[in-house]
Amino acid sequence: MRIAQLAPLVESVPPEGYGGTELVVHLLTEELIKQGHEVTLFASGDSQTSARLISGAPEYLRKIENNDRHRWAAYDINMLLQLRGLEKEFDIVHNHMGWQALPFAETLKLPMVTTNHNPLLYYCKEIYRTYSTANYVSISDAFRRFNFGDELNYVATVYNGIDLSLYQTPRGQKRDHLLFIGRISAVKGAVEAIRIAEALGLPLTIAGKVDVSDRVYYEEKVKPALARYSGAEYIGEVGPVEKAKLYSEAAAVVYPIAFEEPFGLVMAEAMAAGTPVLALDRGSVREVLADGETAVIGSSVEELIQRFSEIEAIAEQACRDRARSLFSKEHMATAYARVYEQLCVRTLMSAPLRG
Repeated sequence: MRIAQLAPLVESVPPEGYGGTELVVHLLTEELIKQGHEVTLFASGDSQTSARLISGAPEYLRKIENNDRHRWAAYDINMLLQLRGLEKEFDIVHNHMGWQALPFAETLKLPMVTTNHNPLLYYCKEIYRTYSTANYVSISDAFRRFNFGDELNYVATVYNGIDLSLYQTPRGQKRDHLLFIGRISAVKGAVEAIRIAEALGLPLTIAGKVDVSDRVYYEEKVKPALARYSGAEYIGEVGPVEKAKLYSEAAAVVYPIAFEEPFGLVMAEAMAAGTPVLALDRGSVREVLADGETAVIGSSVEELIQRFSEIEAIAEQACRDRARSLFSKEHMATAYARVYEQLCVRTLMSAPLRG
């Protein structure tokens, strides 16, 4: 099958640091090629891929245009125009870019499927409603419940996959600290993570990027919390190797999210490393994790603090087994290939007869 993967241009594929969508696109692209498909990746020019690469920008936009974000849309449109010019070379387009690509689907003569990686917020809701009959994939069943589940044409749910081989290092014997990893933002719960660690009297390592949009939160909320509790250390953004090491050394990953999380790669990665998770019950958390088996899931920060001792009964192998059975990159690619085939067959059957 000839597949066009349409990635966001904000980060490279794979990302240098934080970038969940771009990481998923990378793993999916590489695995589809291993499975024998012909893949073209539309992404930033500094992306690293085994696929044919069509560049929408010389480097990822956060690097070259971070201070002029109003220009980002122009790069997106130019890449979409390149896609339209090459559409005869593909059987299907997989859109990871989001709402920007939806109007272009009407101009294509081949099927397009869109994976919604992020919540559908106020500024793009009407765009999705306008294109409600397009083909959508949700990354969890919970995502549908909180994102127009009754209005959009969701054709499948496919869980994000991870590279399990990165997390095979045996966990260290001395696991006396907590880990918070992810974007340093209010919705991810960085301050709440510090609060949990302080209440438990445990060291906390915080790893992740501070985006421009989260700078005020970091300066006004996170920095004072770090100053108050000396046991918390912010180490900045980390790469894949260091991230895997951090997982393997932690007693637990703290995940006190304050929004309806669509999926949460951190949860899958932590389990793959054999590390339990302390998580607030939002979005897909109960779909990804298993309370009492791979995680402690609570309705409040106070509950997570009170139940912390329960992680001692969580087996490393139980965490790894759940990650392997549900969240491998191989499983993800196979599921998406099945979606592609179904949509291509449906398109052929609906095409007018010629003779």
